[in-house]
Amino acid sequence: MSSLKHDTIFVGLNPSRKKISSQKNTAYIRWCEWLDYLRLDRVTFINLSYDVDWDFKFSSLDRTFICTNLENYSKIVAWGDRVSGFLNRLGFRDHFVVPHPSGLNRKINDHKYVFTTLDECKEYLNE
Repeated sequence: MSSLKHDTIFVGLNPSRKKISSQKNTAYIRWCEWLDYLRLDRVTFINLSYDVDWDFKFSSLDRTFICTNLENYSKIVAWGDRVSGFLNRLGFRDHFVVPHPSGLNRKINDHKYVFTTLDECKEYLNE
């Protein structure tokens, strides 16, 4: 498999309380399928917070940790609009937003929307 970039980081919000599952139709499996579609065999992933009980307040975000980690990447992909909002507030305006791969996200029920977004993400990664 050929990679588009090795300097790409995906950013999530915070970890779920649920154990990562490799069963069909889980967020993890869907994300792996999306990575295959994007032809990415290696990426970095980071959450804005590693606290499962994070209060989602900007004031409680470890901004130094996030900024220090993100500044080393030329391509940033946010998992959803909420993450994108935090990235904008942190000054990382040059990023791409994909829908969160969770089955709870109704946007991913529209397969045309998902693949259009992934095609746009491919373009962003190749810029």
